[in-house]
Amino acid sequence: MPALTIIQGGGTVHRDESNRNLQFDRNSLSNYKVVDTGDFIVHLRSFEGGLEKATCCGLVSPAYHIFRGKNVDSDFYYLYFRSKRFIDADLKPHVYGIRDGRSIDIEGMKTIFIPWTNLAEQRRIGAFFDHLDSLITLHQRKYDGCANPLFLERRISCRKPSHQNRCSATTTPSG
Repeated sequence: MPALTIIQGGGTVHRDESNRNLQFDRNSLSNYKVVDTGDFIVHLRSFEGGLEKATCCGLVSPAYHIFRGKNVDSDFYYLYFRSKRFIDADLKPHVYGIRDGRSIDIEGMKTIFIPWTNLAEQRRIGAFFDHLDSLITLHQRKYDGCANPLFLERRISCRKPSHQNRCSATTTPSG
């Protein structure tokens, strides 16, 4: 199994494919923990960004803690485990240490009440937010296309209240 690294907000990636200069002894991989796609990982920066979700199978540092659920939709819980409420209200009482030396009391963390609903509803809610996230990304890309200097003239005309001057990602400077 490949050694993985955690990208906060980005899941897991193969260490060999990350843009980080990570030094590790391949002979010590026997001490590493196995993660499956959808598992949740308490990593070294979880106190700031919440738990991360494994996006591929592999091995992670023994410094990490793995949570694996049964009959759960990881997309649904990923939103919760990265939410401001979870980080600031639920997780914070179990964080100790100062600055970059912060750690999470895993036994205390296990006492956090986690909202639960049936699997079908978890999937519907997770799919809804996944779709919403895709729409936000799509519209952000559309906006970024309009913000391109090549589209400056057209973008300025987008501010005019005319149905003929709508800006889109497919608009060219010549119209």
